[in-house]
Amino acid sequence: MTIDQLTPREKECLRLLLKPMRAKEVARVTGLSVNTVNEHLKSARRKLGTTDSWSAAQLLRALEDPTTNSDTKEWGSSPMAVPVQNSATDTSAFEPVMVERSSLFPFATKGRPWNDLSFGWRLAWPLLLFGVIAIGAGAIMAVASELSQLTIALTR
Repeated sequence: MTIDQLTPREKECLRLLLKPMRAKEVARVTGLSVNTVNEHLKSARRKLGTTDSWSAAQLLRALEDPTTNSDTKEWGSSPMAVPVQNSATDTSAFEPVMVERSSLFPFATKGRPWNDLSFGWRLAWPLLLFGVIAIGAGAIMAVASELSQLTIALTR
């Protein structure tokens, strides 16, 4: 898996996906048609051995410059360093390992521009939102009822 096989256009399309942009926006920026952009992305996915363009773009970024991943650091999806003991050597030095925290929010963030939640979470979010709205409406009705009871008691 090498990025030398990718054409400059394929690399450009993958880099623009990390902005984040969709194929239509990439086509507008590069001056290509949407079909051409999709073909470049398809070819890049095949060459890199990935199933989707987003992971191909992340792989390209990691292979080009593995030391900088600053463009996706955001509170919802920031990687965190976890110290792990290095068992390959006999020193007790710790080596940081980057672990990605996946976001459970149903909206896009900079590090996760598309909703890739599992089917269970896609079902759970509307139910959770409905519950929060129901509790909020109940609280508003309780306050309104208490205020009306208070005004009736004060006017007597």
